[in-house]
Amino acid sequence: MLLLAGVAALAPVASAQWQFAAMAQAPRSFSPPTSPMVLSRTVIRELADGKQIVVKRSFRVQFVPSADGFMLTGTPIAVSVDVPPVLAQLGELERRRSDAGPFPIMIDNRGLIHNAMDGGIADPASRQEMKQAATGLVQGTALPAETKRGAVQVLGTMAADPRSSPWPTDLFVAHDGERRQHRSLTLGDGMAGEIEVLLKVDKWLPCGMPALFERIITTDLAGTRRVSREVWSLESIAGA
Repeated sequence: MLLLAGVAALAPVASAQWQFAAMAQAPRSFSPPTSPMVLSRTVIRELADGKQIVVKRSFRVQFVPSADGFMLTGTPIAVSVDVPPVLAQLGELERRRSDAGPFPIMIDNRGLIHNAMDGGIADPASRQEMKQAATGLVQGTALPAETKRGAVQVLGTMAADPRSSPWPTDLFVAHDGERRQHRSLTLGDGMAGEIEVLLKVDKWLPCGMPALFERIITTDLAGTRRVSREVWSLESIAGA
């Protein structure tokens, strides 16, 4: 049960390319609802045996007009973690981990994410403490050494600094359809690989914002293929 090493590190390289491309497609003005909404982010990591780790965090958010556009505030309201039984203890650690998200997020008047402040980023000491505790749990099991290494990699992905996988710049104004990008990679020890990023938007809210935004990152390193998915969903709050 091994995560493909390097997926978390490669993700920001590809997503940054998409952020640059998205800016040219952004609308000239952006008028989001000012009533509270629910924004969820689901992260799906594929394991070598086909099983998955699924972490979903939901936030109550609100677009607040500002001089340069909008500030998106957010408060955590729910978290769910689904892991294989062998990683149940690690899953519980992740479920209990405090994560306030990247809020507040600054959004310009075209609807592009301009800046995510540091308020939602857990301090490095807390992340390191969690990693050490979970590593101890892994090392205390009877799992094979290779499986233990994979479990620790899972930890690194779960507790990663949010800046390592930035939110899409055009999350709230993306166009309908799909965008795809390939990139070849040259790694150490003579290894080569390829990374593909697919962005998909096909569901919409009545206000015109995407209801579902999906980013699929597929890596192929030395013949080993892994898929990582991130799904953002946005919905109105009934009666808000």
